[in-house]
Amino acid sequence: MPRSPKTAAPAATQAADATAATTPAKPTISKTAAIAAALQAHPDKMPKELAEIMKAEGWDINAQRISVVKSKLKERSKQKARRKPKTKAAPAEAPAAVAPVAVAPAAKAEEGISFDSLKKAKQMAEQLGGIQQAKAAIAALAELVD
Repeated sequence: MPRSPKTAAPAATQAADATAATTPAKPTISKTAAIAAALQAHPDKMPKELAEIMKAEGWDINAQRISVVKSKLKERSKQKARRKPKTKAAPAEAPAAVAPVAVAPAAKAEEGISFDSLKKAKQMAEQLGGIQQAKAAIAALAELVD
């Protein structure tokens, strides 16, 4: 004779409903995002204090995890600061006095471009006001030469 399926007792169902009502809902964002938000909200708090605050909010995060995320966020912000291009004002016309840049003789195609040539190209781009202006000057030069 086959067994009949078990059903939950009414008391057990009521107990499960009561615990679901008292425990916080499952978070919808990642732990890293939650830590970043907590760090922004409480920049003066130490990781141990933040861990206590986040546990009270329902997150299972320890102080060590907060320290790791905090250091990674600092590292990322430093990398972004290094990547930011310098702010440049677009000049309406070409600079009046541009110092000539000594250019080394053209390297053979097999040899590639030397480091010294790259440094001089960078100096020329800075003198002209940026890479876009240097490209325009090279394009004009190419038209003159051809």
